[in-house]
Amino acid sequence: MELYLDSANTEEIQKVSRLQFLDGITTNPSIIAKQSESFETKIKQIGRLIDGKVWCQVTGENAEEMYHQAIEMSGWTKDTVIKIPMNFEGLVAAGELVKKNIEVNFTLVYSLSQVILAAKANVAYISPYVGRTDNYSLDGKRFIKEAKSVFQNLNSSTKIIGASIKSPQTVVDLVHAGADAVTMSYDVLNKMFQSPLTDMGLDQFNEDWQNYIQNK
Repeated sequence: MELYLDSANTEEIQKVSRLQFLDGITTNPSIIAKQSESFETKIKQIGRLIDGKVWCQVTGENAEEMYHQAIEMSGWTKDTVIKIPMNFEGLVAAGELVKKNIEVNFTLVYSLSQVILAAKANVAYISPYVGRTDNYSLDGKRFIKEAKSVFQNLNSSTKIIGASIKSPQTVVDLVHAGADAVTMSYDVLNKMFQSPLTDMGLDQFNEDWQNYIQNK
């Protein structure tokens, strides 16, 4: 399973870059809008900080704009994934980008009919926003399972990356559901390795070790 940090914060990315298993950084227009640097400058900076894929999203409203933006963005880092909205114009643009062997992610995928179109477009990824799905009383975990089944039935190599993750338990649920990748905030990633039982155990080990040293 691929694991990504969803962030454009330099301090966060520098810290997680020490994790050798991290597969890269995902961004979106809302995340980039919080930064002071230009879009291109920020993506190139992320590319220098992380050894992995850098995901960036087009903002054009028609296929031609999306395509030209994507071509430019693909040269910003050594391994760029282009995020394109799941709509008609996005499908047109994706078709041309796939021909150029550029990895494309259809973002904001919420229905199985969209999943079928993504498979036919032969894109590298789709990203259902699981947290938003759950907010509207829809079952994000079930959707991942059903989308996975659609891809298998169509012999599609398209991967599913779960996004908008609100807790470590959601990550666990998505793994059980068959997600190929997940992307999460810095806060959720930090919570992944935390447990009060781990802290209690370490405190006990440290206490016992200090007593051992003092009695030598």
